[in-house]
Amino acid sequence: MPSTEPTSTPVSSADLEAVYAAVDAHLDEFVVELQELCRFVSKREEVEQMQATADFIAGSLERWGGTSQVVPWEKSHPYVIGEVAGGPARLLHFTHYDVAVEPTGDDSEWIVPPYSGEVVDGRVYARGVADDKGAIMSRIHAAAAWKLAGLEPPVTSRYIVEGKQWLHSPGLASFVAAHREQLDADAALWENSWLDNDGRLLLKLSEKGVLYLRLSVRTISRDLTSQNTALLHSATTRLIGALAALQDDDGDCRVPGFDEGVEEMSPRVQELVEALPFDVDFLHRRAGVDSFRHGEDAQAAAAAIRVRPTLTIAGIEGGDMTDDVTLGIPATATAKIEIRMVAGQQPETVLAAVEKHLVAEGFGDVVVEVMAQSIPNRTDPDHPFVGLVADAAREVYGTEPLIEPYTQWIGNQGVLAGLPIVGVGVSRADSGVDGPNENIRIDDYRNGIRHVIAVMAAMSAEVASEGAGQQ
Repeated sequence: MPSTEPTSTPVSSADLEAVYAAVDAHLDEFVVELQELCRFVSKREEVEQMQATADFIAGSLERWGGTSQVVPWEKSHPYVIGEVAGGPARLLHFTHYDVAVEPTGDDSEWIVPPYSGEVVDGRVYARGVADDKGAIMSRIHAAAAWKLAGLEPPVTSRYIVEGKQWLHSPGLASFVAAHREQLDADAALWENSWLDNDGRLLLKLSEKGVLYLRLSVRTISRDLTSQNTALLHSATTRLIGALAALQDDDGDCRVPGFDEGVEEMSPRVQELVEALPFDVDFLHRRAGVDSFRHGEDAQAAAAAIRVRPTLTIAGIEGGDMTDDVTLGIPATATAKIEIRMVAGQQPETVLAAVEKHLVAEGFGDVVVEVMAQSIPNRTDPDHPFVGLVADAAREVYGTEPLIEPYTQWIGNQGVLAGLPIVGVGVSRADSGVDGPNENIRIDDYRNGIRHVIAVMAAMSAEVASEGAGQQ
């Protein structure tokens, strides 16, 4: 390797143990800072709190020896980008600081106030601590631990922390494009994952894309009395017909070409998917059912929820629904359609298939509007970075990690397509992300920091090995 290029040396076992010891020595301090972050009510509608949260994260990066910027951006709350300089390998950390992801239940059911960040029985309780504030701070504290041990970090850590204004992050692609140089990296740790109930870390290698549509129908110029039903088309009837053309009675998509581009699973990926756990009883109880649509067992359900593209009729509106007897033919009706795409599908291809099918079925008058879209992404489970992250997990957790080549979650990984991306986190499967009492265990937080440290050390060793091979 030419002497003008940055070099890297492997991290010694003594130095690595010193960094781990720094985590233990400063864990209370790290947890206090996490609690402080959790006290910001960073809900998307709380504009001032979102700004304050971004400022706090930027301040934390600077407090631990890094640089940061809070960047206002279109269609988004402010982004935080930052860097903690170190060795030549570059590790990108993608996280988000907004907390309102799903319907989250009644705040009155919390054992502590949802934004108090209180510690109860070795766990930090707060809305957003598992998704995603614990992950944010674990990445910052991992870089900080090297400095606290008196060492230069072996890799350069780069950070992008998002404050979503809408679920589909419409400003993310343009932000990443505009800041490509500051975000350039060799690999990325994505925002979140968790340990399963057996203490095995899930390494998430994908996100589904989303194509969110609004279908609109107008049949007459205005609502008219239903005495004219024998003569005029109702918008609600027309819309129901269009929806029936898209989806059969069992809820499966009827659109030809809908799954164009979906990759056939290799035997290796099939094996990984079939090894993933799926709590059938939990979902049965939660949904109040005793079977799934196609009678899937746990193994089939684990695969279906991850690898099957889906079309959901998310909402329908039309006509007068006041609590009264009304007489009218609805002139307009609308529906929202959520399409979850898997790796290999493209939003424009799926949209074209939907529009073509509506025309073919006689519903060319239905107006189709794109409300949101994102591109699905998947990292090859055999990529060396995946193996590196898995080895680090084995070292830190003492358990065999679960590699999840497909996930059921939607997101925007597609903006970083081409970069190996692995999702890791500091929570558990039962952390309560979508309900009251969201929490993380302090022991898991400690191990999450150690895991990122181990990844950094392994990346440095890999760069050193490559350099030695080129000399």
